[in-house]
Amino acid sequence: MFTIADIKEIIKLVAESPVQHFAWEQGDTKIVIDRFAEAQPARIAPPAPPEEIKVPGPLQAESTEQPSGLETITASSVGTFYAAPEPGAEPFVKPGQRITANTVVCVLEAMKLFNEIEAGISGEIVEVLLKDGDFVEYGQPLFLVKPE
Repeated sequence: MFTIADIKEIIKLVAESPVQHFAWEQGDTKIVIDRFAEAQPARIAPPAPPEEIKVPGPLQAESTEQPSGLETITASSVGTFYAAPEPGAEPFVKPGQRITANTVVCVLEAMKLFNEIEAGISGEIVEVLLKDGDFVEYGQPLFLVKPE
């Protein structure tokens, strides 16, 4: 079952992305976020047939202002985010690590094709914005970097 914190995080992530419609099921609960849906009351399912939680749009997320002077590395395609080259391996990059423009920072997998993503900027990794296995949209921020 989703916690309120889980739902808030999902709403925040969708609000920060170009995604217009999002649906996710976990157990007997289903969450649907549709930015252009008519306002409907939220419904939470008891342990029974799945129900939907509709969030009318446009979405209003908490302030997500980027700290001054930081740059983002964004997704060059849609896919699944992987921080390491294989399960159990060390991540490509960690916060505090210095990178160059051609440093591989992650892998995006789409339709069994694994694309290595290069930083495109030199500097220091400040924050990894996703967890392993998260789905990303084109242009979605992946990392915060303090440029050199």
